[in-house]
Amino acid sequence: MLPILVSSARRAFVGAARRSVVQGSLGAPRKFSAASSKLKQMLAASPLILSPRMTERVTRGVLENIDLMVCDMAGTTVNEGGLVYQILQKSMVQGGLTVSDHDMHPWHGAKKEAVIEHFARKAGIPESELEAKILSIADTFMKSIDEAYFDDASTIGHIDVGLFGYFQKLKEANIKIALDTGYPKNIQEGLVKRLGFDKVVDAYISAYEVAEGRPYPYMVHRLMEQLRIEDVRRVCKVGDSVRDIEEGLNAGCGLVVGVLSGADSAEAMMAAGAHVLARCITDLPVPRPAFRVSQMRLPDLS
Repeated sequence: MLPILVSSARRAFVGAARRSVVQGSLGAPRKFSAASSKLKQMLAASPLILSPRMTERVTRGVLENIDLMVCDMAGTTVNEGGLVYQILQKSMVQGGLTVSDHDMHPWHGAKKEAVIEHFARKAGIPESELEAKILSIADTFMKSIDEAYFDDASTIGHIDVGLFGYFQKLKEANIKIALDTGYPKNIQEGLVKRLGFDKVVDAYISAYEVAEGRPYPYMVHRLMEQLRIEDVRRVCKVGDSVRDIEEGLNAGCGLVVGVLSGADSAEAMMAAGAHVLARCITDLPVPRPAFRVSQMRLPDLS
């Protein structure tokens, strides 16, 4: 699989590419062999298939008009093996709720209390007992996640060994970096400090600091306010879940990227409206500094 896939809505980036798809030496189309079934499926889904070299060439400027990249944490910038979802599901089951893997999957990226409330209501917990049930399960979750994430034996780390080097290159290209998450604030702050994100990102925010978490756009807009980003079309949202994609689209982000390093599949994120898919956040090409002109804008003196 190529490191980057571009949705049909974003094919303006590849408009300059020629239509020379699978042609023989004399210009006649080659016949597909049985080994070409995957290629036929790809052609059925998209009118253009690019070689890795051409993909790199035509997607080189995908971040050129971006001033801010808002990155999810678990599964996007933090490699934690899906622990947060496993622990939340286990906490709800221990609290007497029935939660299957299938039922849990659509809630990836959601605020944890919202997930607990959904399954508590589904289980028929009386309204008078609902708040106590949510708080009890949330407390179990917090204790378990704290142990799993911050124990000395924890293997939580960066999603890629080159992540900080990649972030530094983005900053050199005048792209600000922010983190948003469905983690409670204390968990987010603990991870930020443990993994050194406080030394490289410009801002970070938790769903608990705004009225609603993903898929609502409030975290993106709050980060824009904090970092003085004027135009949401110059914001890129990157995440590994459908809710990340929906958040970026609801916020009006000019570029919404799904990464395959975490929760959801390529098909699910493309169906949700992702503009671009990448295997990992570090596969997104850093724009050449010479093309960055946003820092040259004159101030508004009116």
